[in-house]
Amino acid sequence: MADAGDAGDEARGVGVNLLTLLAQASLPAFHVQLARRLGAGGYGLYTWSTAVVDSLSVITVFGMDLAVSRGVSLARDKGDKAEAARVTGVALRVVAVSGLLVSAAVIAAAPALAAWQHKPGLVTPLRTLVAVPVAYHLASMFIVATQAMRVMKWDFWVRGLFQPISLLVLTTALLTLNHTVASACQAVALGMMGTAVLAAFAYNRELPLKPTLEVAARGPVDWKVVRTGLPVVITNLVWALQGRLDAFLLGRWRPSEDVGAYSAAVLYVIALSQVRGTVYPIVCATVPPALARGDIAGLNTFLQRQTRWVATMAMPLAVLFAGFGDGLLALFGPAFVRAVPALAILSCAHLVAALAVPAYTLFLSGRALYSAASGVLCLAVQAALLPVLVPRFGLTGAAAASASRLVASQVIVAITWRVVGVHGLSVGLGKVAVAAGAGLLVGRALFRPACPSGSRRASSSASRWPRSCTSSC
Repeated sequence: MADAGDAGDEARGVGVNLLTLLAQASLPAFHVQLARRLGAGGYGLYTWSTAVVDSLSVITVFGMDLAVSRGVSLARDKGDKAEAARVTGVALRVVAVSGLLVSAAVIAAAPALAAWQHKPGLVTPLRTLVAVPVAYHLASMFIVATQAMRVMKWDFWVRGLFQPISLLVLTTALLTLNHTVASACQAVALGMMGTAVLAAFAYNRELPLKPTLEVAARGPVDWKVVRTGLPVVITNLVWALQGRLDAFLLGRWRPSEDVGAYSAAVLYVIALSQVRGTVYPIVCATVPPALARGDIAGLNTFLQRQTRWVATMAMPLAVLFAGFGDGLLALFGPAFVRAVPALAILSCAHLVAALAVPAYTLFLSGRALYSAASGVLCLAVQAALLPVLVPRFGLTGAAAASASRLVASQVIVAITWRVVGVHGLSVGLGKVAVAAGAGLLVGRALFRPACPSGSRRASSSASRWPRSCTSSC
């Protein structure tokens, strides 16, 4: 499995996914525009609303991304395109039905959520954004199917280029007409709908669209596929709550401006998770057939290689975010620099999480409940820390609680090693870590003299954390 030809194909696939990630680097421009036009408070309302909707979107997808990855990759291995189209059609129906139910629940609960946060302005954004997860995950079913066919280019064109550009253009147009959070939400909903339509056309280039839609509309429900997704829903819901509980409770105890600043920091560190996502399609297309053949030794070599590639891409980003947060957050505006210490803490924790590539094997081997159990435990740790740290330390306290959860959650890597027998550790991974550490030391030494004293004062006053932790200078 791990011969030179396979490695070359994997490298090309990862390369295309990396291009997609680089193309999506324009997405922060969309967020910078929102932050500057809406202010820290308005941006905080928008990001808090997206956090709620995104958390519930794991119910919308209902684990169908995994079902499509497994089903289509196995069908590709057999040369059966009809089966691949059938699996995708079943997934589309499940996503559409669950998405409508979740949307109805959010619309009904919006006033209560706004009252809990003491922010009446949340009602309209919450109700407007409910269309986003449905459109996004419908597009994902089409794109995941093409990736399971080992065709990575459509993700680049659809979500790498079209999606961020359409979001930027639509928000520019609608915010020019009306500087409100509702206008921003409307632009995002329209952009995601357009992305779903384009994804369907891309899917049709690899698999037949018409039979797929016929299965989605009239075909029998494959309950085996649905049952496959249910454990993943539980696991992903736990992970979604883990990733957004800090923002939820930060909004409960702190003003919208703090939520906006914290969300800007999170926007950067999400890139570390996206880096791991560059290998995810390759892993999904490779692991199920390897497990079916019982090729654990070859699979282990494959995962070590993927982990090294992720480390090579993620560690320089972590150095950038942890060492130069002042300049990055200043792009959003002066009010956002208060999140510098939070950005540094989150960067280190997300780097650790990004290297957990072998954990994907548990999902793809049908053992998602292991991940769910470890996730529940880590969520409990985070829920216990947040009420203690956020009221006292604000942004930095939220980041510390989130970091504790991320580091603790890596127990799943040990479980994967024990249960499946694979891991991502190698000598090459250690070399990348040493190089990144040296880069951080050199970069901070050079950045310190160039860092404006005003930035140091702004970041040090942003938190009650000790002075040594409040500035990247």
